[in-house]
Amino acid sequence: MSNNTAQALAYLESVTLGPIRVGLYSKSQVLEKVAERGRFLDEPAEHRSATIGPILVSLLPNLTRQNMIDVLNSIEFSSRIATKEVGPDDHTAAYWNAFMRSISQIGWFKQQERWSSDFIDGQTTRAENFSDYVIEDVRNDPSYSSAEKDGILYTLNMVRNDPELRAQFRKSTAGGTKGSYGVSAATVNNNTLTLRFSAFMFNCNVVVEDYLTSSIKNVKADVGKNNVDLAANQSIIDAVRKKVEEELSKAAQEFIDIVDLDF
Repeated sequence: MSNNTAQALAYLESVTLGPIRVGLYSKSQVLEKVAERGRFLDEPAEHRSATIGPILVSLLPNLTRQNMIDVLNSIEFSSRIATKEVGPDDHTAAYWNAFMRSISQIGWFKQQERWSSDFIDGQTTRAENFSDYVIEDVRNDPSYSSAEKDGILYTLNMVRNDPELRAQFRKSTAGGTKGSYGVSAATVNNNTLTLRFSAFMFNCNVVVEDYLTSSIKNVKADVGKNNVDLAANQSIIDAVRKKVEEELSKAAQEFIDIVDLDF
């Protein structure tokens, strides 16, 4: 066993997971039906996605089923750690820093990380709402491939246009004058499983009900953004998979909210 694998396993033994918001599918419901995680990954779809806490995940078609489960389990695990460390309603950089610390210890390695800031004046911005701002940012971000952009934008549009999905997502992303969420895309590049995501943190001068669809026209907001490129160390992912699964199964009676976007 390598030192990195031993460290990852030791980390998994040392942590306690926190709750995340209940999604459309509870873990107990899934286990009653099929007795395994990943139930909603079986049907092929051009665009397959998930919402896990405050994170939208686009799963590109070149992923295997095991790739998808590894990505989703890693994100859920690290989301639960971040919630435990900083609380479910922290919509600041503290949450995303805790998320990154966790995922970096279970087989994922940062290739790049870029923090930036912006200011929104609703009277001058072209965006109608907060998700318009995020969509424009992703479209203009050269770090995302065209396929990754398509997947993220499809996911974001599906969630913001569906009242049920939007209501579920709002529980994890809106906190009055502060709100945050992440958009991400998982794919395989040069035989390596990769995850690229952008976290957006909004600090507004007024209370905002919904950080997807609420109008931005009478809002001023400081925006923080963190772009991260992650690559999987597959040997570590393989070695810790069972333990991650066990910890998630013990954590709470919840299941990641999988959204099949081919409907």
